Amino acid sequence: MSQPETPSQASASIPSRVFAFFSSFGLASAVLLLLLLVTLLGTLEQLEHGLLVTQVKYFESFFITEIDMTCCLRAIHWPWGVSDGWIQPVLLPGGYLLMIVLAVNMLCGGIIRLKKECVWLVKLPLRLVTGRIRELSPAPRRVGVLIGHLSIVFMLVAGVVSLYLKKEGAVWVREGQAVNEFQSFHNSVIEIERVRPSSADGKRSVLVIPGEQFTGLTAGKARTFTSDELPFDLVVMNYFHHCEPKRATGEGPMNVDGFRLQEMARKNPMTGKVLEHENLINGAYVKVVNKQSQDAQTGIIWRSELAPWRFRAGAEEYAVSIGRRTYPLPFEVTLEKFIREVHPGTGQARKFSSQVIVKREGQPGEGESKLITMNQPLRHGGFAFFQSSFDVEAADQGGTQSSMFQIVSNPSDNWPLYSLIAAGCGMLLHFIWSLVRFIRRENKPTPAS
Repeated sequence: MSQPETPSQASASIPSRVFAFFSSFGLASAVLLLLLLVTLLGTLEQLEHGLLVTQVKYFESFFITEIDMTCCLRAIHWPWGVSDGWIQPVLLPGGYLLMIVLAVNMLCGGIIRLKKECVWLVKLPLRLVTGRIRELSPAPRRVGVLIGHLSIVFMLVAGVVSLYLKKEGAVWVREGQAVNEFQSFHNSVIEIERVRPSSADGKRSVLVIPGEQFTGLTAGKARTFTSDELPFDLVVMNYFHHCEPKRATGEGPMNVDGFRLQEMARKNPMTGKVLEHENLINGAYVKVVNKQSQDAQTGIIWRSELAPWRFRAGAEEYAVSIGRRTYPLPFEVTLEKFIREVHPGTGQARKFSSQVIVKREGQPGEGESKLITMNQPLRHGGFAFFQSSFDVEAADQGGTQSSMFQIVSNPSDNWPLYSLIAAGCGMLLHFIWSLVRFIRRENKPTPAS
């Protein structure tokens, strides 16, 4: 961190002052306090608004524009009555912006030290050979502080990589079943597939519309999607984050074959808590417009529908569905056996685990046998499998057991660990050198008076 400003620095240039500001200890303290505030508010609002919504609002944003004070006060059991709907407008930096500023602060603070240590680092090999290491100044203890700064920056970079490149989802597997893909928790897609005539090679060919292109099409909004591979254009409109089809009464513009989509409350009626995003059932209206005849057909797509919406376009038949994005696995996982242990005298699970077989495509033999437990995930091929849940009813009634795995692929999975190891080594170097200097100073003979 920078030192207090001296008279010679008072007349420094504007770039020097900007650099001094971004490398200052005061800026670091302010950012850490704001991060504490943002974390507190996000933790309180998460209780009623759900994890994903709160994460996007407080930690993946540049600015926070409002705070649900009613929710926050209820979360801390505020003893006085608070009217619902108290939304306080504010302008606070979001977690994303604060992390960027903190990274810049760490880098600038490290650069100041780097300038001081450059001479020491360059001359170190020569001094080691000649045995004149004591002539070096400043002391190498500052190198430990520099390593600490850079390790924190590396940890922040790991967070950014995780935000943009991490894949996370889940898959249900029955005993004896093999899977080679999993579904995302939050990322929705619309899939368009030609079902008749089928492809010559028997493989599926699906066109995918990512969720960020249609999840904002609510309240009468619409967007047209077109492709040279399709004989029609697809119009997506009136998207619902959580809905169910209802039988329509009377005529209406959004009545399709006697049904319409009705938005549902996002709160669990039993607990009063907001449903997590992965438990929402989304849906939308779609309209197919033939490119040649301009004939239009309207349909409803809904994530919990048993079958996709089908229609004909000339001599071909297509299916349109909405669901979670699917990620392929570079290997196959087969659930060999699910094991459940309960506390004596109760039906409460004490431990549950899954015995699986992992096999890569084209691998000879039966594959490798692995055990996944609640506290011991399976890490293979860049993916981590966590034992998340199981079918309680099947386990109690002796039916076919099934297990749910939470699957995560994160390129920066171990980067925080490496960062902590580097920070620990830097601190250790700093403390050891400080201890050596202290011992030398204490053992230095006192000059005679």
